[in-house]
Amino acid sequence: MFKPISKTVIIILLVTLASACGPAVTVIAPIATTVAADSPIISAETATRLEQVTAIDLPDSFVNTIVFSPDSRVLITGDLNGEVLLCARETWAKTILLPARSTRAANNTANISYWGTLALSPDGSTIVSAYGDIGEVSGLDPEGQELFAFTYGARVYSVEISPDGKFVAVGGLKNNILIFNLETRQPVTDLPSDHTYISNLAFSPDGKRLLANYRQPEPLFIMWDTNNWQKTDTFSLGAGIRAPHDILFSLDSNQLALANVFDPEIQILDLATRQIVMEFTEHTRASYQIAFSPDGSLLASAGDDGTVRLWDLETGINVNTIRTDHETGAVAFSSDGTLIAFSIWGEGVEVWAVTPGP
Repeated sequence: MFKPISKTVIIILLVTLASACGPAVTVIAPIATTVAADSPIISAETATRLEQVTAIDLPDSFVNTIVFSPDSRVLITGDLNGEVLLCARETWAKTILLPARSTRAANNTANISYWGTLALSPDGSTIVSAYGDIGEVSGLDPEGQELFAFTYGARVYSVEISPDGKFVAVGGLKNNILIFNLETRQPVTDLPSDHTYISNLAFSPDGKRLLANYRQPEPLFIMWDTNNWQKTDTFSLGAGIRAPHDILFSLDSNQLALANVFDPEIQILDLATRQIVMEFTEHTRASYQIAFSPDGSLLASAGDDGTVRLWDLETGINVNTIRTDHETGAVAFSSDGTLIAFSIWGEGVEVWAVTPGP
């Protein structure tokens, strides 16, 4: 588990990891400024005071996953090329846990034959990374040591860990979801369906449900009960929600946020009534990923229009827009709510925080 540690200890830890883990772990020199320990929480009230803290330079990158450690002191990124990086918050030094396994020109995604994504267990002890056309899935500890490995059998599009840290769900081009027990490090079950291309998986925050989004032969959502892994619901939302880039349960598990592939609107769906209860419409192109702030007051969205937008969930108002020169992809809040990080295709990752108020 990640525990709160000092700046000095983090630097010592990174150097130690580099010597202990061999060539797969590389430490890159610090590149930016620190974040004040008393930085304000990012909320609907403070979002207008965001300023950039650092830019993590990753040329030609396609970072599609960003997560923070439970203590918010380590940022972890996953790239389409399979690279997994750790960045220490105090210095933003980069530690390479898994190196890139393919190269390509910046922003050239037309012929990608690989895919990488990752998830972090709630206690920070296990990083699950999936890569490649046959879905090579591996579990790493924060030092880069492999804990387990298995193959999904097809390209993986989504890896999700249950809120209690017990299960990992893996889905992709096939018609089944593989459930793996992180405690026993053994497969639990396969969840089959007559649909394929599982583009998104999401555990509800209460841990009782797993939602899967299928794209072929037509868009479909299936809900699974995590107590017995039985199918409990199947539904389609029609032409208005055809193929989400991202799906996300609300913090109370009662609603679903959807970022759509073909439409710029982000929608909030009430799961009980199947009605859209809120829409965010200011993106000019599709949004790629979305994230709720830990305090529940904001939804952040990263879009193909080169913006990251923050939405007040009470009023539906876009309270801040961060503009970049290229498409933005992954977006995440730190666990303590003081940072927001997002990726920019071909450039790297930016981290922002609230400027101290009067």
